[in-house]
Amino acid sequence: MLTANPAGIPTGGACAFQLPGDLSTPSHARFLVTTTMCQLGFAPHPVEDAKLAVSELATNALTHASSTTARPELWMWARTHPSPELVISIFDIHRDAWPTIRNGDLLDEHGKGLSIVMALSVSAGTHPTRSRLNAAPGKCVWFTLGLPSSWPEAFRGSVRSAPRTAADRLHAALNARGVPTTRHSDDSGVSVLTTGTLNIWVDRKAFSWRDGQRYTRQPLIDLQETAERVISHHETHASTTAP
Repeated sequence: MLTANPAGIPTGGACAFQLPGDLSTPSHARFLVTTTMCQLGFAPHPVEDAKLAVSELATNALTHASSTTARPELWMWARTHPSPELVISIFDIHRDAWPTIRNGDLLDEHGKGLSIVMALSVSAGTHPTRSRLNAAPGKCVWFTLGLPSSWPEAFRGSVRSAPRTAADRLHAALNARGVPTTRHSDDSGVSVLTTGTLNIWVDRKAFSWRDGQRYTRQPLIDLQETAERVISHHETHASTTAP
């Protein structure tokens, strides 16, 4: 599931690195992104784009992390839906300083444009989440790049798994990051996870859930993406219901 080995990303794993939290943070982020993407078979051009984009995000996170012992993190995983992409995220614990998307531009909390990230990526955004290393609450700012054509076909295709196994993996991922989750299976073999804010159904092809009128279905190979979306929903709900 969670690993520092890039070879695990095509099969549903993720890389999570703790960054130094000092002036070397951007260079460390660039090095880790370069090393990981090269091992995954990305061509030089998207690697250079990712280096520039992650440097911007790491620099922004450093502005806040430099005053605390909590250091930022770099996360990388792949997803097939809504399109085959590599997701690169910078996490920090500071929810009092949020980038916003305004008129198509990603802006930092001071209104300074991070438009370079938008220009270099397929998509970008931010959401509340929890650390992948110690479950501390915080936020991440992320961007995506298209997967290379050499990406394993098994990742791009439909992956089937026992619903109970897939549910167990998601259950472990959520609980490890501080989101209490229960699970059970019905007579049809479908498993259901409950977080208190969502019910996630797990069949042989996908995770699915309904948030109000919005229905989401994510392939089982997208374990990391599913966990991140569920945690974001949980943290958003927690922040709006806190006294």
